[in-house]
Parts: sequence; C-alpha cells; structure tokens
Amino acid sequence: MTALRRAALASLLLAGLAGGASGTEPPVAEVQLTGVIDQVNAAYIEEAVTAAERIGAVAILLEVDSPGGELTSTDRIVKAILNSPIPVITWVTPSGGQAASAATFVTLSGTVAAMAPLTTIGSASVVGSGGEDLPETLARKITNDLVAKIRGLADAHGRNADWAESAVRDAANIGAEAAVSMDPPVVDILADNAESLFASIDTGHRADGYPYTFDGEPLPTLSGRPLQPVTMNVGQELLHVLSDPNLAFLLFTVGFYGILAELFHPNFLSGIVGAIAIVLAFIGSNSLPLNLGGLVLVLIGLGLFALELVVTSHGLLAVAGGIAFLFGAFALYTGVDGTDSITIQLNPVLIAFPLVVAVVFVALVARGAIRVRRQAAPPQPIEAVVGSLGTAQTPIAPTGIASAHGEDWTARTARGPIRPGEALRVIGYDGLELIVEPAGAGADRPTEEE
Repeated sequence: MTALRRAALASLLLAGLAGGASGTEPPVAEVQLTGVIDQVNAAYIEEAVTAAERIGAVAILLEVDSPGGELTSTDRIVKAILNSPIPVITWVTPSGGQAASAATFVTLSGTVAAMAPLTTIGSASVVGSGGEDLPETLARKITNDLVAKIRGLADAHGRNADWAESAVRDAANIGAEAAVSMDPPVVDILADNAESLFASIDTGHRADGYPYTFDGEPLPTLSGRPLQPVTMNVGQELLHVLSDPNLAFLLFTVGFYGILAELFHPNFLSGIVGAIAIVLAFIGSNSLPLNLGGLVLVLIGLGLFALELVVTSHGLLAVAGGIAFLFGAFALYTGVDGTDSITIQLNPVLIAFPLVVAVVFVALVARGAIRVRRQAAPPQPIEAVVGSLGTAQTPIAPTGIASAHGEDWTARTARGPIRPGEALRVIGYDGLELIVEPAGAGADRPTEEE
C-alpha cells in the first residue's frame, strides 16, 4: 500500500511539474497595426517590440489591417521590425482586411509574411498627403527610393521582388490566394487563424526550399504557445483616432474659428478650445512631433491653471487646463499594455500627481473666493442710496463715477460740474444711474426719476 501511495504521489508531482512548465511556456506577443499609419502607431510598434522581448516572447505576431499612411512613420516601423531581437511574423488579417500602400512595406519586412483569405496587398505608389499626384521630378526621386527599399525587403526573404516593384511603380494590387501561388510568392503563407499559421511555419519552408530562419537559426516551435496581447494604452488609442484626415481637418476648422471668435469677442472659451484643437490637429496630421505636441499641451494646461488664480472664469480655465494637460500626458506616455515589465518614458504617477494637485488647489481657491463673496455685504438696492452723501471719484460733468454707500456708481450731475474728491448728495436715480448734486446745493432738488 505504501508503495502504491508513493507511486501516486510521484505521478501527481510529475503532473504538477508538467502543468507548471506548460503554464510558463514563453508566449508569442500579439501586436495589432490598424488604421492609418502615423507617429502614434510608429511609437506603439517600437515600444511593443521592446516589450515583447522583455516579457520573454519567442516571436511577435504583427496583425496588419491598414490603408497605409505617411512614409516617416512607416520607416520607423520597418526599422523596428528589421532590428527586432526576436522574429516578427506579419499577418494581414482579418478576412476583408488589407495591407495597402505603406502597409505593404510593413508586411514584406516580416521574418514570415502571411495573409488571411480574402485580404489584399499592394497599391504602394507614392502620393501627396491629400492623395494628389506629386510633381514629376519629386515623384520620380521618391519612387526610385521606395523601389529600392521594397525590392530589398522582398529579396531578403525570398519573395517576389518584381511584383513588389510593380506595387510601387504601377500601384499593383493582389489578393491573398494569388499572392501565395505566384512563383516566387509575394507572401509566404495563407492562413485563416493563428493556429494554422503557426503550424505552417513549424512544418513549412520558404519558396526557395529553405526553412524559416531568424539570424541564421530556425524559428522556434510556435504551435501550442499562448498569445500575449500587447496593446496601445488608452492615450495612444485616443490620439490615434486623430490621424483620420477628416477629423484632423475638422479640428483645424474648429481651432481657426475658435481663435477668430476670441479675437473679435473675448470670452476665454472659444480661444481655449481653438488653441487645443489646433495643437491636436497638428499632432493628428503628423505636422507636429508627438513629444513636442505633448509638451505644448502640458504647458498650455499649466498656463491655464495659473490664469485661473487671477482671472474670474468660474472654473472654466481650470477645466480646460485639465483637458489640455491630459492630452499632453497622453502624447508623452508611450507605455503599452500587456506586461508589467515595460520601461516607459513618463511614469503615470508623474502624470496624475501634478494634475490632482492642481485641481485640488484650484478647487480650494475657488471655495475660498465663494466663501469671501458670501460673507461680503450684499449690494445695496439703488432706492436705499437716494438721500445719502458720497464722493466724486472722477469728474462728473455731466456724467462720471461716484462713491455712495460703500459702492461705486455711474452718476449724472443735476447742478453744475463736480470735481474729483468733492462731496455730493444723491437726489435720485435713472435706471442704474444716480442723479447727484454738490453736497452744499440748495434744498430745491429734483425728485426720484424712474
């Protein structure tokens, strides 16, 4: 019986060790490149590559579904993939998705390039930021540069460099099934899910007959490994929305008319909204670097907090300052979600602490101002001022400013001019304007006017 118990315990221990080993098996980092390729996407991919290595991932699965974007950000993404310390598998997915224009370069830069059924790739000709054709000489220079880059990416992985060149020169486009069946293929594998993709990598070979390798070594076995999502943080997702050209144009329009309205009718609100909208539009259109735009927004926020202390805005400046500060923090914070071991450029505590302190400080100042205002003597009704003595604050000839009952009033003289500092008597009122006379005037005075 004892031997049987020992055998059972040994079996349980071995099972536990096996389960523990399986549970700690290094994952494959799952990264998604969606929407327009912009500087937010570029910063996210760069950070995600670093994060994937730090969590011990054996490879990165970069899922692509993008209409393309601007070339500077594309170059940053391609460099991050080519210099990744672990293999990057690019996969155009889901079905119906695309790797168009600049996203073609990203897809072809992967150690392994794959596509899901009913996806497309190509149309990588260079155009202006608004989709317009470039001047002939400039277009030829950029096209030749891009052709050299895309042929180099295709040749390095045994893919169809001639088709890749046609995608740039002639805006050629091809579906997933045709891309895999060409000789040599445009991409390596057709796969409708991650499991079949990993199985094809584990058992397959490139078109030239060689196994898939990375830095001269065969790729690690990927089948059965868990996927570890590495996603954008909330701030990056919000800023990435601004890359939509329609939204960027709308922000430009709001900013322009907001500042214009502030110039003609100062009211704080339109000017603040206009300034923030203009900065966000520059960030969304990639005209302003992300870190510089974030710094500008943080400075705007701090400036609005400071103005709240000296300008009566009933909290409007503080609220606008908080919004600008948050957007600026979002632009400066580059950490990605999915792991606890990521080094970030700006600690979230450093974002939250000054914002909370500023909001609390402004709230305390506002509370004190409200308390002082409530404790102050209530304003006198104009009827109660009639018959009282006062002093001219400015020349009253025939109108000016008079002080009576502890308050300043607009005043109009009934008898001759009154010099500054001269005593006067209130003998009536007209609307909110006092009717006064020198204090030494005769008893024959006009009565109240209503």
